[in-house]
Amino acid sequence: MPLSATEIRRLMRGALGETKADLIVTGGQLVNVYSGEILDGMEIAVLDGRVVHVGPSAAHARGDSTEIFDASGLYISPGFIDGHTHIGHYCRPYEYLQAYLPHGTTGLVASCDEQATVFGFRGVKLFLDEVAAHPLRVYTVLSMVAPQDPLLCSTKSLTQAEVAAALDDPRVIGLGEIVSWLRLLQGDEELLERIAMARERGKIIHGHTAGARDHKLSAIAAAGVSSCHEPINEAEALQRLRSGYWTMLREGSFRRDLEATLGPIVARGVSTERLILVTDGMSPDDVLSDGHMDFVVRRAIEIGLPPVQAIRAATLNAAVYSGLEQEVGGIAPGRRADFALLEDLRSVRVRATLIEGKVVAKNGASLVDAKPIAWPEDTFHSLNIASGMKPDALRITCGTARAKARVMQLVGQTITAERVVEFEARNGALHANPAEDLMKIAVFERHRPEGGVALGFLKGFGARVGAVGVTTNLDENTLMVAGYDDEDMARCANLLIDSGGGIAIVDRGDVLERMEFPVGGIFSLEPWSEIGRKLDRAHRRLRERGAPFPKPVYALAFLTFVTLPALRITARGLVSAKERKIVPLLV
Repeated sequence: MPLSATEIRRLMRGALGETKADLIVTGGQLVNVYSGEILDGMEIAVLDGRVVHVGPSAAHARGDSTEIFDASGLYISPGFIDGHTHIGHYCRPYEYLQAYLPHGTTGLVASCDEQATVFGFRGVKLFLDEVAAHPLRVYTVLSMVAPQDPLLCSTKSLTQAEVAAALDDPRVIGLGEIVSWLRLLQGDEELLERIAMARERGKIIHGHTAGARDHKLSAIAAAGVSSCHEPINEAEALQRLRSGYWTMLREGSFRRDLEATLGPIVARGVSTERLILVTDGMSPDDVLSDGHMDFVVRRAIEIGLPPVQAIRAATLNAAVYSGLEQEVGGIAPGRRADFALLEDLRSVRVRATLIEGKVVAKNGASLVDAKPIAWPEDTFHSLNIASGMKPDALRITCGTARAKARVMQLVGQTITAERVVEFEARNGALHANPAEDLMKIAVFERHRPEGGVALGFLKGFGARVGAVGVTTNLDENTLMVAGYDDEDMARCANLLIDSGGGIAIVDRGDVLERMEFPVGGIFSLEPWSEIGRKLDRAHRRLRERGAPFPKPVYALAFLTFVTLPALRITARGLVSAKERKIVPLLV
């Protein structure tokens, strides 16, 4: 909320020492992201949760009740801001905030994609209420993947009136990533109207311009899309910088691109003033092993970015782009007193995190004990799919002795190629083939029980298991099961339907792993660390069974992502991403 005249006057009186500070931080070395300096001997006076003075002495602001915080031996950095992330899968958003807080993160720019695609506008409002219950600041961008593409997807859709209402909410700072830039270039009226609404209100628009270049990249920028987190190499990062985009470089759970993107930029000596370090999502298992924004900053320093520049790219740059620079992003008068206290600048080891001048995490643990919201009862077990599924529901019938079928071949953890494979029919049907690493895959309509199931084939997943199922996929968040055995696939599907969603691995009738995500099929209410350990175990189990990817569950999660190359699948069928259309399985 904007400051009132009374509040402004009080801050000015605090700066002058006429009203005494609540807190003075002394003894540390200040990381000044405005001047690019490390300053010794600075004192920071805090009043009403905001910095009111930074200088060699804050003695004039010291009163009888002023708390003195001795930061000797520590670097005082602005709290880290993840400029583009997702916190809706696996554990509840509140638990993500608990996980990130001890790592010096005090702010996130987060999408509400998962809640919007499952619960519609109601999910957006629940997300806003959920994150408001925690002191870590979440600046929300409105989901633009509800649905990703109405021609291809079955997710709930926001109306234009709901988008307008969300953009009028001060907690929403703009539009989330416009993944389907092909829709935009084709003049999609719905997208154009939403962009116009955001621009009228002076709000930012995140981009997702994977694969766009030259005149297409220019057209997207001309529409008002002002950032992109999708560069995966030097050329893509440079073209976005040169085209005026705020260029976000990722080092998170789904992709780790800094080596390929930041390394060459450092070597060239290109300006980093419009670079923002982001995770694009850091899952609880990776927080356990690596951390959060402290990890991203550390990686940037290891790659060659000077420490103060790396910290600026994870603080002030994100704040400036997001229109928040008068609130957060640096340690200066008027800004929120959000600090990360670091033991050193190269390992970025966080001793404590402060928000509004209060210690909220220390020595790797959150000290926050606020209560999150209670999710409504009808958000639990909300997969609208009938239980008691039989293997016959997964049958791919074929009226000929042999047939050619389109196959999604994984060429990486997130990218597929289209292959045409000749199958030999048995008993009037096409079957999975473990010897050829050909799994059957089924994606179910979750919103309408009469919607049925789309069937296809997947090559390259590698894991020798009867079935693996997930309900956390981008951005459909529906039941998906892949496997070699129809009996195991049916059992896996029923396990997930009965538990309201989650992740399950089944082989020869035995349940090898099972995680339950009862809220919308997208997350559990368990503590984040417990979810992290379970998720790590599921990934490890699939790798032990032959999956070639570091995070095999994500390879399945991306199969419904209809705007990445090349062949995808939703409940409506196989999708040719480049052609933006549903294509038949048999050719």
